[in-house]
Amino acid sequence: MTFLSESIPTAIKAFADEITHPVALIGCRTSSISLDCCEYDLAIFELSQEDKQDNQVVEVNKQSVELIHLTGSIKDHIIDLANMVILKDNAKLILSSAARDIISKKYTKMLAASGKKSLISSLFCQQKMRRTQHPIVAAMWLKIAAYEFIDGLIALSGNRPMPVHILEQVRQIDSKRAEGVEVALECIGAERATRPAISRSMEAVKELKLKDYDKGLFLSKISHLLERRMLADCYYYAGRVASKNLVGRTESFHSKYSKLVQLALDLSSDSQSHEKMQKRLFRAVKIGLGR
Repeated sequence: MTFLSESIPTAIKAFADEITHPVALIGCRTSSISLDCCEYDLAIFELSQEDKQDNQVVEVNKQSVELIHLTGSIKDHIIDLANMVILKDNAKLILSSAARDIISKKYTKMLAASGKKSLISSLFCQQKMRRTQHPIVAAMWLKIAAYEFIDGLIALSGNRPMPVHILEQVRQIDSKRAEGVEVALECIGAERATRPAISRSMEAVKELKLKDYDKGLFLSKISHLLERRMLADCYYYAGRVASKNLVGRTESFHSKYSKLVQLALDLSSDSQSHEKMQKRLFRAVKIGLGR
């Protein structure tokens, strides 16, 4: 389905027009799969690193809008800009030129490279799992590895992973490429998607994201998915947000706050089961990489 710029609320168009830099709508709001809880992602292009501001979430006419500030060459952001809707350009028409330059072949090639990078990241996470002596930290790395695998598989199938919509994207993966999805979802624990588990995870992720600008956005999406009884999607989304947060934390943080980690990712300490799943996930990643 082609996204029409007329679908964008007038208030958001007017808001974008007041911004002094080129602005484009990106993300799931340029597609047909967005939900009511999804924000409007506005990519704002500053001329230099010195001009760049921090990302933030604002409310425009009761709609959540995430301001994503980008610098550098347009070609560095091709994956994010595919299917963008230009709301404001500059005199040099940099976004209009970029839109013509983001041809399908180039986008597909970069997306495939991104997918392989995620699969390799999954392998690194599995190595960390095998090295640690802490059962909860090991379970954490396995689950993060599974999230990376799913992201990689979606990208290799020709789509950019969209956090709230990933399970829907997984269902659309061609069966020939879907090898390993079952074990990855088993590692993630999709069958454990219950309201109590999601509630515990949400409270722990709130703690992890205490200082993050988009904490409120995360909570509003969790609430919306719960209201719609999309428990599996909600569970997956909460865990993926937690994994993205935890992957950048130190080893000492993981060990010191292992209880918080356990709650955020809804982890068990069944080491034998994890080892078996890791071996299956490892094989799936190798197949995904064509090795």
